[in-house]
Amino acid sequence: MTDQGVTLATGDAVTADMVVMAVGAKPNLELAHNAGLEIGPAGGIAVDDTHRTSDPHIWAVGDAAEKKRDSGAGMIPLAGLANRHGRYAADAIMGIPIRNQVAHGTSIVGFFGVAAASTGYSERVLRDQGRSMRIIHAHPIDHAGYYPDAAQLAMKLIVDPDTDLILGAQVVGDDGVDKRIDVIATAMQAGMTATDLIDLELAYAPQFGSAKDPVNMLGYINDNRVAGQQTLQWHEVADHQADGWRVLDVRTAFEHSRGQIPGAELYELDSLRERLDELRGSRVIVHCRVGQRSHTAASILRQEGIEVKNLDGGYLTWQLGTRATEHLTQEAHSR
Repeated sequence: MTDQGVTLATGDAVTADMVVMAVGAKPNLELAHNAGLEIGPAGGIAVDDTHRTSDPHIWAVGDAAEKKRDSGAGMIPLAGLANRHGRYAADAIMGIPIRNQVAHGTSIVGFFGVAAASTGYSERVLRDQGRSMRIIHAHPIDHAGYYPDAAQLAMKLIVDPDTDLILGAQVVGDDGVDKRIDVIATAMQAGMTATDLIDLELAYAPQFGSAKDPVNMLGYINDNRVAGQQTLQWHEVADHQADGWRVLDVRTAFEHSRGQIPGAELYELDSLRERLDELRGSRVIVHCRVGQRSHTAASILRQEGIEVKNLDGGYLTWQLGTRATEHLTQEAHSR
């Protein structure tokens, strides 16, 4: 790092006014090694459900100790867990029964007015574990749209397709991010299913939320998936096109002119029924901006016997995903 920016491993210099370092955390295990304590598979001090280490006279909590997760131990350096586990360790030492709950790693960060929060597992971690999952993207607004300053959220819910339990979630936006991730984290802790999110009775006034809160909307979308609605993810579009699937953009002509998926055909929702004969015998992917209008389009096509999949999260998710992929690819090539 220099006064002007950063120098990459390739020797290329990148000028920047501000450099943000996100390198993670590595626990200091020197004392644990010196004491001969067992180090667990996640790289932290191994502890049991009472936070006792491999030495029966030593307990460990905080960033250096492994946390209980639903698929084994993990490292989660968060203050809330460290505080709670400190109390549990003290109770255990005094002989008071404790319950060591699974840690979901609920966290949030703010940067230039934008907040990003997560709980549970990410898609990447679950794929590395070989887990099956149902992925849901949504882009609702943080409060009623007719009330001033409503802003769009980007939400992702990851669900176990066999049990309907929530495996993880991420939320990004300007306002209301903390509320939504906390509600989802609470639902996970309570063992609620993704469909149960529909029935959560959340505080509503136009300046705070919507009659259908964004968390409720995730539940409704999941319920559609459980009922058999076929969808695909943004990164699966190109492969489907190569296999002969047609991509239909059911937005307006104006929206289509401002950006579209390569190869997408404009079939505005309002005139879709008049053009059904053009689609018979085709396998069709439908999309709108965020997925709501294309849900309606998919229902129309399905009723007509046309094989159809709705693009999860719509054009906005596809656009954000492809941009991020292009950025990562360019970054990899610059190294």
